[in-house]
Amino acid sequence: MKIEIPEISVEFASMTEDDLSAVIEIEQKSFSSPWSRRTFHEGLSAKYPHAHFLVCKHQDNSIAYINFVLVGEDCHITNLAVALDFRRLGVAKYMLAKSLDQIKYLGGRKVFLEVRMSNIVAQRLYRQFGFRINSIRKKYYSDNDEDAYVLWLEDIRKIRLEYVNEKLQG
Repeated sequence: MKIEIPEISVEFASMTEDDLSAVIEIEQKSFSSPWSRRTFHEGLSAKYPHAHFLVCKHQDNSIAYINFVLVGEDCHITNLAVALDFRRLGVAKYMLAKSLDQIKYLGGRKVFLEVRMSNIVAQRLYRQFGFRINSIRKKYYSDNDEDAYVLWLEDIRKIRLEYVNEKLQG
């Protein structure tokens, strides 16, 4: 799969406490039931060694993030969000691709996530990587009792990613 890279310079890195203010702002503008600062803070702590929090930065500012939990070969992507001004530029696709590369490197094989049934844009992105609907979680989202699709990617080792126009550094 070819990953088109937007014409902006970005860096892919592990999230730190210094990124939290920007990440919380993205989280609050992206989700109707956002995670708290405390949730992110705890996820970054050593007490959760299986949790991985990554950011995408442009000019030293966090513009996107992704979180996943990896236990053995099984990985659960818990969050992916992009700042409003950087949407539709390929940043989410780049973040997902780089994360799948990292999951694969860390020994992950099976990846799953939940997505709102109404979030067609996200579903389209995940389908491009081979995610398929596995099941439905009824009333998964507490803000409006919306159902979620559980999407599965059975074996990330079968995905070959090629980065085109690698102006993004990471």
